Amino acid sequence: MLALFLHALLCVVFLSSDSLAHSAGGIEASRADDWVAPVAGATQSDVLQSFIPPQLPWSSAHRGIDLRAATGQVLAPAAGEVTFVGNVVDRPVITIRHSNGLLSSFEPVESEHRVGDVLEQGDEVGAISDAVSHCASPCIHWGVREPDAWHIGSSVRDLYIDPAFLLGWTEPSVLWPIDTNPTF
Repeated sequence: MLALFLHALLCVVFLSSDSLAHSAGGIEASRADDWVAPVAGATQSDVLQSFIPPQLPWSSAHRGIDLRAATGQVLAPAAGEVTFVGNVVDRPVITIRHSNGLLSSFEPVESEHRVGDVLEQGDEVGAISDAVSHCASPCIHWGVREPDAWHIGSSVRDLYIDPAFLLGWTEPSVLWPIDTNPTF
């Protein structure tokens, strides 16, 4: 089990703060300046709940960040195409596929967009739903994933990454061998 967990972590280890390392997708590097917060004026201090990665693709976790959204307006963090608009369980969700293959999903967000609509960075995605309360104050949940990038045996699942990393708000995870001390 520990070996599987370590393998999964190695699949998401980031090589530098400027690039994403992906085990299966070969996605072109994404830089923090290529993405903007999906809420105008948001900063790292507006993160209400941080990303908590799952140990295994099917494990419980917090697969995104909850971001304070006082204006209620949600913006496209990068250009892309709308791939889903609808309800998941009891929440309105919209998903955008970006040019590097990553998918951004936002909830609870009501949108007039339709599948196939093309959005530029900063375009309005939608507005926070009044019908569903996700946080104590107005917020959105923003999840980012690489489709089919997590392979465990014959299971292929989406690999979730920290959206705050794409904004330059968090640093990459670095794993060190147990039997050595890193030198700086």
